[in-house]
Amino acid sequence: MGEFGIALWERACYDALRKNPSIVMHLKSLLIGLMAGLVAMPVVAEPENAGVVQPAPVDIMGMSRDARCGQVLVTALINGVPMRMMLDTGATHTVLHEESVAKLGAVQWVDTSSFAFRGNSTQRPRLLLAPLQAGPGESDSHPVMVMNLGAVRSMMAEKIDGILGMDFLGSLPFTFDFHKNEFYWGTPESGNLVPVMGEVERSGRVRWLTRCQGREIKLLLDTGSSVTRICAEDWLPGAAGEIQARIGDIDTTSAQQFVEGRPGDLELAPGVVLKGVTPILCGPGEFTILGVDALRDSVLVHVPAVEIPGGMFLLVP
Repeated sequence: MGEFGIALWERACYDALRKNPSIVMHLKSLLIGLMAGLVAMPVVAEPENAGVVQPAPVDIMGMSRDARCGQVLVTALINGVPMRMMLDTGATHTVLHEESVAKLGAVQWVDTSSFAFRGNSTQRPRLLLAPLQAGPGESDSHPVMVMNLGAVRSMMAEKIDGILGMDFLGSLPFTFDFHKNEFYWGTPESGNLVPVMGEVERSGRVRWLTRCQGREIKLLLDTGSSVTRICAEDWLPGAAGEIQARIGDIDTTSAQQFVEGRPGDLELAPGVVLKGVTPILCGPGEFTILGVDALRDSVLVHVPAVEIPGGMFLLVP
């Protein structure tokens, strides 16, 4: 401020105090109050968790899709630990990636030395029991298979921790609206629902009875698969030619040559027809599936049913 400025400021303060003595008493009272406040101010102890970042709440009700392969994903709690899981209607059992098990802490392992496992994998899974919660479903002690899911994870944009199979999903309502890209627990509030025709396994998986140009084709409903596979002799539109694609199953990933089918219409139910389906064609006796690529314009609904193991699937026409 400079010496001249300081002198003027001091002179102004002196004149103000000389002309208004009450200011002096006010300042004196204020000073006494401040001093008293400082002396009487209590010492507040910091809380024990001061400086500790509280974990964000886990959303177990939300659903999303993998940006690369299109499968539906959720966050589940296994042994209280958040795990990213794929909702797989083609899986009989819930599976956890072996590297994700380390996050769980202490769990109960089951001796499987006398078990006989069947499936499309050469792996011999381990088995644990742990609390499992996802969406509106909760199990105090759910059996979870432990396998190497590295091949599946390598195909996806999001590195999942595991798969929720029909052993857990069969008792829960959920809706996959592929047309509007909306996925949620529960069923639509309105609209007609057409039952899916086919064979329902004890596990809750369904061998869907579809039709192409009047020919019946049974396909496993598999939301864990990004591609549809149909026997070449059943696909009446015929073959379009060979394509090379990288395919991942439970054990391996590899680039292979496949025969792609010509675009055709696949009837899922009366009044529900998928236009322009281009499946991968396979030989007789090979595994055939209805994947999420063919469901792109449909609305798939699952509802629990006491009389049907694993519930039942329906469509919104």
